[in-house]
Amino acid sequence: MSMLKLGAAVLVGLLAPGWVTPLAAQLAPRLTGTAILEELGAAQHELSARAAGMPGSSLGSTSERLAAMSEALRKSLGKETDKPIDIIDAKPKSNAYRAHAASQRVQAFLAASKGCLDVDANAMADALTTTVAQLAEASEGAKLPPVVDAVETADHRPLFVLRNTPGKTSFALVGANLFDAQCEDPTVTATDAQGKPQAVQPKVTGVSPARIELELPAGAKLDPGSYVLHVASRRKAFLLGCGAQPDAVAVVQVATPAKLSISYVLTTTCRAGNGSEKVGSPIAGTMPDFSGGTTVSRQVDIGTCTDPLSYTISAGVTFADGRTTTVGPISQIASAGITAGLPAGLTLSWDPSVRQLFVRSGANSCKGVY
Repeated sequence: MSMLKLGAAVLVGLLAPGWVTPLAAQLAPRLTGTAILEELGAAQHELSARAAGMPGSSLGSTSERLAAMSEALRKSLGKETDKPIDIIDAKPKSNAYRAHAASQRVQAFLAASKGCLDVDANAMADALTTTVAQLAEASEGAKLPPVVDAVETADHRPLFVLRNTPGKTSFALVGANLFDAQCEDPTVTATDAQGKPQAVQPKVTGVSPARIELELPAGAKLDPGSYVLHVASRRKAFLLGCGAQPDAVAVVQVATPAKLSISYVLTTTCRAGNGSEKVGSPIAGTMPDFSGGTTVSRQVDIGTCTDPLSYTISAGVTFADGRTTTVGPISQIASAGITAGLPAGLTLSWDPSVRQLFVRSGANSCKGVY
């Protein structure tokens, strides 16, 4: 076989169906003004629907702010709406980046706030409201505008609310153009919503163009309210050195845990001396104050019953706004424990071996709250 025929045979073999693996698209299309306007409109619509179910929250005003932001972006883009935002002028580019960041934060809120207590969801909504306001009010342009699209925990969960915790608190700002390796590291300063510096400032522990990792010291006491993070970065320009960029801004809300009042009623069925059964008087009580993230317990005295046959438990949860939810009654033989699900990812458990009730908070019962 000639070398020409051999090469052709090899080529045919390589192109045979059994050898060819189709390549699926892996990369998202470049962001355009049109795409951002569409995602901003979708975010505004979904947020408006969520606001109807949270009438006491700030979501209604945030939805209106998104609509105004969308209209302003449309005017700013003009005839460049269909172009990739990376190749348009600095001012509309900055506006587009911020609008994209706002829609990303809204979508993160919508996903992370499901199943949360009203007080937690409202705190998350306040963080979102301040975020959108900060993004909408910024007006400076930049060739490569720095922007924060997300705030997340160290394990990449969306973060909207911080609580004072005994240990160190680590979290990160995620976005674009946050760092130029040819210049000094960016600085991050925390203020309240009015721009007053916070008493506790974050420490930058790691930087990249798309991520800044932060840490708050152990035992830090944060003041309730908005914790606004201002990222000041610099970028190298040809022949001009490193110049200051417009601040990129992110917001989390500082809030105290929601306090819940949990009551219980335990009834014991005992074996009587003549082989019959006797239902004891209901034993009612309340659990120690519960504010999430901990486990509380209560020892229960079942009285003179020396040979229990079964236990029956009912529980009630009273929220700060006065709403009450009840669970049970649930019965089980005396040798088996009882576990009942309560609202907000809580569980109430009865351990008959030690005759104790426990209330525990489920892991990440409200996503977005750290």
